[in-house]
Amino acid sequence: MSIKRFLFGVAAGAGLVLPTASVNADAVSDFYSGRNFEIHVGFAAGGGYDVYARLLSRYIGEHIPGKPTVIVKNRTGSATIKLTNLLYNKGPIDGTVMGMVARGIPTHTLLGGKGAKFDPTKFHWIGSMNNEVSACMLHKRSGASNFADVLKKKVVVGGQGASSDADQFANFITNLMGAQFKLITGYPGTAVTVLALDRGEVDGICGWSWTSVKQMRGGELKAGNIYPVLQMALKKHPDLPNVPLITDIARTDGQRKQMELIFSRQTIGRPFLLPPQVPKERVVAIRKAFVDTMKDPKFIAAVQKSKLELNWVSGDEVQTLVETVLATPKDIVEATKQNLFPKGPVQTAKLTYIDAKGSIAEIQRGGRRVVLTVDGKKTKIGISGSGTKIMVDGKKAKRSAFKPGMSCVFSYLGEGTTARSADCKS
Repeated sequence: MSIKRFLFGVAAGAGLVLPTASVNADAVSDFYSGRNFEIHVGFAAGGGYDVYARLLSRYIGEHIPGKPTVIVKNRTGSATIKLTNLLYNKGPIDGTVMGMVARGIPTHTLLGGKGAKFDPTKFHWIGSMNNEVSACMLHKRSGASNFADVLKKKVVVGGQGASSDADQFANFITNLMGAQFKLITGYPGTAVTVLALDRGEVDGICGWSWTSVKQMRGGELKAGNIYPVLQMALKKHPDLPNVPLITDIARTDGQRKQMELIFSRQTIGRPFLLPPQVPKERVVAIRKAFVDTMKDPKFIAAVQKSKLELNWVSGDEVQTLVETVLATPKDIVEATKQNLFPKGPVQTAKLTYIDAKGSIAEIQRGGRRVVLTVDGKKTKIGISGSGTKIMVDGKKAKRSAFKPGMSCVFSYLGEGTTARSADCKS
């Protein structure tokens, strides 16, 4: 008999319980202590996913054993397909990197999406920060005041890529219901798509989370410059009792079943995951840390102050929903797939970078955001440690080199987006 089996036998005989859970907890704490815990967001800075992730990052570290330093990084590409592929196939697989991906990721391949190199059921789903309702938002210049108008009048809408809500929802409504949407796709995140709406490049976004609408353009909403014409979820939002729910306009039972498949993703509204190979005890610890954060009074107060919604879903619930959705009957899946993608050519967005010249007024988030004064007005610019090319006095530099008062030229897409380059003089 081995020593290990002997000790367990003695413990059992003596009515003792060995502190296995405690040992595991100590091992997890020892692992995370002194390390960085990174949250990689598959969308650009400033959008709804990014806002939720950064809010979570301020509190979850206190609930992870060992209390690691939490860092958020933006890893854009193909509406989070790029990030999801990287996490699944390359990791890191030790539990130091958690991804925040599009809610449509679990059904991407099931519904005919391309480019995925992962099995959604094998990820460790950590949880979702909100059960989302998305809206089809139009600008008043569109000339369409309700959904009935959209069936008769062409409206240009923007999206972020083939697997994004904005693309798939616009295509689905066009193909299934006969909406007259013209899609311009390829904007790197919701924040940039909203800027395109501001500039008149597009007249709507059909798949914009209601929480993000209120948080990002509450003033425009209140002024009546933008408004919802359709809700895309399985249940109406309390804010929108008079805006039709998509399932309410289904003409047949088959249409309704397709809608239920597509919009089940709204429950997985703001999802986080860990790669499949992460050790089980660390998965358990991170899932618990997520739940504990959702219940943290300080975190809840911060959510309320940010005017965001918090209707969280646990990792176990998300995992079960992913597996259930992926078991949808094939006939419903095949019918739905035909309506998710464009029937003809789609226009690709032309990204217009702006060279903003001014002086640094403030440095925020440890250098991850700079407030620049340009012609007397302040603008916020995101700074990526790996994605922003930084020059100071003609030499390559890190974002830690930024100082208030520096004269700089930032190349970026607009307010709140991440700069691709910065050229400063001290």
